[in-house]
Amino acid sequence: MPNKNNKQINRVTVLISVILAGFFFIFLKLAFIQIVKYSEINKSVEKMIRRENVETPKRGDIIDSNGRILATSVIMYTLYIDPQEIKKFDKVKSGLSRYGINIKQKNLKEFGNTAYVPLAYNLDYETVRKIKDENIDRGIGFEGKYARQYPEGRLLSHILGIVGDDGNGLSGIEKICNSYLYGESVVTEYKKYGKKMISDKPVDKAKIRGRSVELTIDKKIQFIVEQELGKAFADNKAKRAFCIVQKPDSGEILAMVSFPNFDSSDKIKDIEVLKNLAISYNYEPGSTFKIIAIAAALEENKIKPSEKFFLEDGKYKIGAHNIRDDHKIKGIASVYEIMEQSSNIGMVKIAQKLGRPLFYEYIRKFGFFFLTGIDLNGEERGILAEEKKWNNLSLPTISFGQGISVTGIQLINAFSATVNGGVLMKPIIIKNIEGMHAENSDFGPKKIRRVISEETSAEMRKILRNTVDKGTGKSAKIDGYSVGGKTGTAQKIDETKQYSKKHYISSFCGFFPVSKPEIVILVVIDEPKGDYYASSVAAPVFARIAERIAEYLNIPKDDVKKTGLTANKKDKK
Repeated sequence: MPNKNNKQINRVTVLISVILAGFFFIFLKLAFIQIVKYSEINKSVEKMIRRENVETPKRGDIIDSNGRILATSVIMYTLYIDPQEIKKFDKVKSGLSRYGINIKQKNLKEFGNTAYVPLAYNLDYETVRKIKDENIDRGIGFEGKYARQYPEGRLLSHILGIVGDDGNGLSGIEKICNSYLYGESVVTEYKKYGKKMISDKPVDKAKIRGRSVELTIDKKIQFIVEQELGKAFADNKAKRAFCIVQKPDSGEILAMVSFPNFDSSDKIKDIEVLKNLAISYNYEPGSTFKIIAIAAALEENKIKPSEKFFLEDGKYKIGAHNIRDDHKIKGIASVYEIMEQSSNIGMVKIAQKLGRPLFYEYIRKFGFFFLTGIDLNGEERGILAEEKKWNNLSLPTISFGQGISVTGIQLINAFSATVNGGVLMKPIIIKNIEGMHAENSDFGPKKIRRVISEETSAEMRKILRNTVDKGTGKSAKIDGYSVGGKTGTAQKIDETKQYSKKHYISSFCGFFPVSKPEIVILVVIDEPKGDYYASSVAAPVFARIAERIAEYLNIPKDDVKKTGLTANKKDKK
């Protein structure tokens, strides 16, 4: 009997020992999990139920001078699924395929054990609403983020620029004002409660936004310019074209257009198209540059408007080179007539009276070979040799716009200074940044320096009006308004480093009304096919743009007697 009891006791002891050993093993396992594996398991769980999200602020709008939206941001959605919540994969696959969203179950394994697998990006609200209404599966979710949109498409593409995938500006105003437009991001954490992801600290997304930027650009004037220049660009089968519209008294840019252009919403394949030709393209200005030598010579009392110059019967020998005139004026001509007929020989003689040091000084005074400081990226400074490096042909050729390269923004700014009373202004394109006007003195008109006197400026306006009324600029006339301006037909340098007889740049820079200029317009057509003379290629574009702007701005007519004007197409330069 004792032996039997002992056996039972031993069995119980063994059983208890096994149970205790089992519990001890479980305890050790739990301890191992809780202590050794805790961090790894916790991360895995956190990954499943918690997600950190950067709340990107709504990028500020870009608006024109009248508050019209040029660039804005709208919420676009990312569709994601939680594989753990998907009940019927085939139903999800079929349902989403109707919206062009393809999904393969084996691809989900690449994401590991996660509650967030993104499947489709940039869905609009209407598409999201339709998918939600179908109630395909509770494992489908949506996440909204802001995307940049440009309501006017290609309009203002070079000014507005583009935004990268990370939401930062890459060119144009989007880049220049990126820190203001972008705003400050907010990081939030979401936890999974059932099928919902709920933020620990909810954020009002409407309050997370960047600042709006207001431009001096007038969208309607920009449209006028893009329409007229675009037609000229296509009709002339040109290589490039650009146009700038400026208010001469303030320096404000009302329009700036370059062709070819692009849609800021599209993916850019060729970065060359991003270049804003109006500020980044160096070109020889030709006869539009003649205003500099005449204005400087008048200011320095080296010449008088009525002074006569012998024009050498159309051929003027300087060293081994001959300067020629397309317009052969017999005998002598006044300053007015020299500009009227765009005489190169007359310009050379005026520049010679001015002299190299003074001519060089005034070229710089008018802002050439300097950056204008306009708030756009990619501005070039032009090309101008130092005066001490000039040869005996430098002064003669530069006087009529050869041997110097300028940008469009430099030329129109110098033209504005010539006709606005003689003051060089900083060209302005940013009118205001939301909430900053009072604290930032950079906004508003900014005088750089006085270049010529008001008297000289008034004389230049008369000379330039005469050029349009009687000379090469006749096709720039517009009914009811006095117009002043200058044509430019410039030969381009070819691959042999010689002046081409096939490729030209046709340009016209003009203003109106003459007595009190309100608008200055520069039109440049690069390599037009067929007729290349500025009087028949660029000047008419100026006239069409100016006429429409005058009507839109309701600028009072000052020359009502002159209506039904016609242009002489034979005036070349």
